Amino acid sequence: MHNDKTIPWHEHLSWFESLKQDPTRQFFVFYQNDRPIGVLNFSGLGTEEPEWGCYLGEADIWPGSGLLLEVAALDYVADYTKAEALYAEVLSFNQAVIKLHRLFEYQSLESRDGGVREGKAFEVHRFRYPLTDWRQRRQSILKKLPAQIREASQLIDFEQELL
Repeated sequence: MHNDKTIPWHEHLSWFESLKQDPTRQFFVFYQNDRPIGVLNFSGLGTEEPEWGCYLGEADIWPGSGLLLEVAALDYVADYTKAEALYAEVLSFNQAVIKLHRLFEYQSLESRDGGVREGKAFEVHRFRYPLTDWRQRRQSILKKLPAQIREASQLIDFEQELL
């Protein structure tokens, strides 16, 4: 997310191999209708405040797929870790995700300089979600979402497969 430079294939492979050896990171492929459409990832697992990110890589997906990834991220860390909060960073030009975090009632932290991309300066917006808040607010947050997203959120499963 923070780097927009082309990465050579051998560096991709090396990075992927390193993930297999890193117990502080976890990646899930996000499927819709048995089709992989994105990735949900976590770093800093085992700490009090792991970080998450997600990427949707397909265009023909359900409206609200980002909402489902947001629910999945919070549910995973709340249900499968001993973390106290979930941390996220969003580049300032990604207004859709900033709006999403606000809808879910993340705490906004102080932004930091992000650099320059395509000749334009940007910031890194930082967010935190205490998991006690998520456990208390989950149902009220879900009530704000479209009915089909609420229903689909009940189908989120963290089946783990070996790489």
